[in-house]
Amino acid sequence: MKWILVSIGVCCLTVLLNCSEQSNVDTIDQTEIITDRSDGRISDISNENQMDSTVIARLKRLNLVDVQDIDSNIFVDLKYAGTDNFMGVKLYDTLKKVFLQKDVAIRLSKCQRYLDSIKPGYHLLVYDGVRPLQVQQEMWEALDSIPVWQRGRFVSNPVFGSVHNFGAAVDLTIIDSSGGILDMGAGYDDFRAIAFPKLEARFLKSGELTKKQHDNRKLLRRTMRSQRFRNIPSEWWHFNAFPRISASHKFQLLITESGDAKWFKIVPEIPEEVDSIQATDESINFRNGS
Repeated sequence: MKWILVSIGVCCLTVLLNCSEQSNVDTIDQTEIITDRSDGRISDISNENQMDSTVIARLKRLNLVDVQDIDSNIFVDLKYAGTDNFMGVKLYDTLKKVFLQKDVAIRLSKCQRYLDSIKPGYHLLVYDGVRPLQVQQEMWEALDSIPVWQRGRFVSNPVFGSVHNFGAAVDLTIIDSSGGILDMGAGYDDFRAIAFPKLEARFLKSGELTKKQHDNRKLLRRTMRSQRFRNIPSEWWHFNAFPRISASHKFQLLITESGDAKWFKIVPEIPEEVDSIQATDESINFRNGS
């Protein structure tokens, strides 16, 4: 009799555990994604590291919002919160989500709706949003082997601030309806010349950039231009919602991940309109800085 009761108890426990596991699977929080680098596809994972509520409150006081609170159809793979980035180290300790100025996030949501209208089932995949100046400094110093006058092609000089530091720039790509990341001919944070939008004609002519890859870039630019985002010359993935000077007068500059910020209003030495890209697919007139 004792062995029968033990057996029944074990069976009940097994059933309970299986039900619990199934419940967990059904309630996965799909607010964060990772890239399966072997096939270029993405998969949803639970957001294991929730952000500190105090930090979120401080960011909100700067009018910075979680992009996915505005539009859950925008996917996120925050590269600097992990090691899959050009530095190979985790740069964000506190930031676990993509934050942008509210106005910028709303415009990005409209870009997502526009993309879905021309390519049903396609999604924007965001790699970075607001970036603390402290992290900008780390990136700048990591590229110290590159002369200062050339380094600005890849990372904005922290002395002047990046549009990212104001929460008015976004790094992103597109995934298709089957979950595949569109091939842009160069990866995110790729410093090779083939990643430069201004050199696309050269690489198309040489065959190093295919028509399909170029078409994918044009789709991203078309989508972002629908809400007046501007591309920059050396990064197909980087788009500014405002020119740097305008952003500095509209928004405070984020200094640290914990929400420290200050006003950093840039006095223009050149006409405001040349501070950001004036881009078409036929001709692109750029000024660097990300």
